[in-house]
Amino acid sequence: MPTIAISGGGSGIGHTFVTAFAKDSKNHIHAIDVAFSDEASNEKAAAKVERHTVDTSKQSSVDELAAALDGEPIDLFIHSAAVRGLVQSETEKSDNPSDAETMAVMDVETMTQALQVNVVGSFLLMRALVPNLRKAKGARCVVMGSRMGSMGANDDGGAYAYRASKAGLNALVKSFAIDVPDVVFTVIHPGR
Repeated sequence: MPTIAISGGGSGIGHTFVTAFAKDSKNHIHAIDVAFSDEASNEKAAAKVERHTVDTSKQSSVDELAAALDGEPIDLFIHSAAVRGLVQSETEKSDNPSDAETMAVMDVETMTQALQVNVVGSFLLMRALVPNLRKAKGARCVVMGSRMGSMGANDDGGAYAYRASKAGLNALVKSFAIDVPDVVFTVIHPGR
């Protein structure tokens, strides 16, 4: 029975992964998110799905997850938990980070939150799951990155918080790939 951990499993692309993998009764899924909607919690699944409420901005919350999963091999970890970094006053104007995260409106709170969740929280969560990934033969960690984290692909400027956080995420994954060679780490750009 493959064991799959999916962060961001309460909404968005993470929830889509949970729903897709839950169709196969052979899978055992650990859905991880800061909150789950009632709809996500009540869905029927063929697979065993366990939901873990984790705030990756708090080491103690990540430690609780690590303790709950202690000793359990994880074959695949899909890391898709992230925030966009849209400045509150600009969200009505555009949902495109390049338009909404201009130099003029970017604030400390928005920048800090994007870095805390997308970089620091990602590091804490991946580090916590490394022992579980190492217990599985041929384990993989697939991280939802973004082309916006590429310095070479930045032709539009703006998107300060999101771009910086996704570039930081790329650097983290590269370091994990070097430091944990027995697990495959990769970043993918799923597109908008």
